[in-house]
Amino acid sequence: MWNTFKYSALSIVRERSVVLWVILFPLILSTLFNVMFKGMDDTAFVLPTIPVAVVDGSEGAAGEAFDATMDALSDDSEGDALLAPVYAKTADEARDLMKSGETIGTITLDAEGWPSLELSPGTGDVGVSMEQVKRTVLADVVDDFCRSREAAEDIVKNDPMALANPDVVASFSERGDYTSELAITHSKTKEYVRYFYALLGFAALMAAMVGMNAVGSIQPNVSPLGARRALSGTSRSRMLAGAILASWLVSYLALLLAFVYIRFVLGVEFGGREGACVLGLAVAALMSTSLGALIGAFPGIPLNAKGGVLTGITCLLSLFAGLYGTPALRLADQIAREAPWAAAINPAKQVTDLFYSLYVYTDLEPFFQTIGVLAAITVVFALVAALLMRRQRYASL
Repeated sequence: MWNTFKYSALSIVRERSVVLWVILFPLILSTLFNVMFKGMDDTAFVLPTIPVAVVDGSEGAAGEAFDATMDALSDDSEGDALLAPVYAKTADEARDLMKSGETIGTITLDAEGWPSLELSPGTGDVGVSMEQVKRTVLADVVDDFCRSREAAEDIVKNDPMALANPDVVASFSERGDYTSELAITHSKTKEYVRYFYALLGFAALMAAMVGMNAVGSIQPNVSPLGARRALSGTSRSRMLAGAILASWLVSYLALLLAFVYIRFVLGVEFGGREGACVLGLAVAALMSTSLGALIGAFPGIPLNAKGGVLTGITCLLSLFAGLYGTPALRLADQIAREAPWAAAINPAKQVTDLFYSLYVYTDLEPFFQTIGVLAAITVVFALVAALLMRRQRYASL
């Protein structure tokens, strides 16, 4: 068994397909992901400057308060101006600016300096877009000004001595934050990390190629090496055990290499639970080995064709794990909500959830639940593979 394990491991790492798809491809793909998604969350809560057309129809000093507000909100001395006002002479001119897309809305001051707001419809928006956020913020700015002015006029009317308090006066011009970041999970959530977790799910399924090749190497009707091994004095069960153990070790080391690169070179967070990740990778490697053994045990199919089948299965299941961008992530989430059984039998999704549960949840119960699901999938794959292997008989070699 030891010799089988030793030479199986050596033959596995010499396979070009294993080196390319199991070891190098996850590293290359994760590097591309890092280039694509780097800095994505750094700008998630940054609101760009909002262009707005302003028509000042106020008389005398009636519009001075609003002018002061616009000056404060458009001050770009620190590079954080909220508004970029474009002054127009007439309402029609302001609407033309809005219709052409140069501004988000139009603010018109009446003779007494009270603003009215007209926003662009934004009919082409899908979901919650940045343009919708801009329109919401612009409406809040006008509402805040009107409420502050009403409060100031009410104070002047009922308690003018309160204006002697500088804190009261300062409260009229306070500028609040329109977006805030709130963390209610174990880690400060970053959307892009899910792509790397899905990538590890993809890598785990691709690692099944190792187990598939290892099983093929002991089948007499698949490879010359298998024919020679069948004529040796080693029992078939011992050869299979050695090949499976070598496959698991190589798969585990390949996944561990991808994890170390993603975590410590690319800097992707895993919730500070790297030790649990190492355990999860061991279970994922065991699942991939059993999947590879299952595909490799199917009789009557050439080994190259089995590789194509494995690649197709991997790409399909990775779609439902959210690997292929935001639409795929939404599809994966929808399936998990509406058909949880479909997500449960998808090994790529389960490996993805393995790391996501460590990243999001404060306790480890969801992590170990996912470990249990992966273990059950592994047992099913292994039992079917063993059944197929036992039923194979060879008339001649």
